Amino acid sequence: MIIGKWQPVLSVSEGVEANGKRTVKNNSKFSSNDIMQFNADGSIIDGGQLYFSYSLDPNNDKALSLFDGGNYERKFEIAQLDKATMKIVIRETDQYKGEPFYIIWTMVFKRK
Repeated sequence: MIIGKWQPVLSVSEGVEANGKRTVKNNSKFSSNDIMQFNADGSIIDGGQLYFSYSLDPNNDKALSLFDGGNYERKFEIAQLDKATMKIVIRETDQYKGEPFYIIWTMVFKRK
């Protein structure tokens, strides 16, 4: 069901510092060039030129891996996938000022 063209419509990034301080950034301004096309062979045509291939975990239908040009893997959870909408989420922990910084990035796409 992921195969096809998808237009991003919303990007939400939320950061939470160790002290609980939250920072949320929303972006809903995308151009028609930002389309991501998922192909049956595992390749991606990405208007943003961030990702070049993908894989779906055969043991977990909610796990989506996207790979950049250096073959670096980013693991997303598919929170929603139907004929019209795809919502993917990544949760990461980074370091900020020597303490853990939690990041949740949500992308919502509409089928093109």
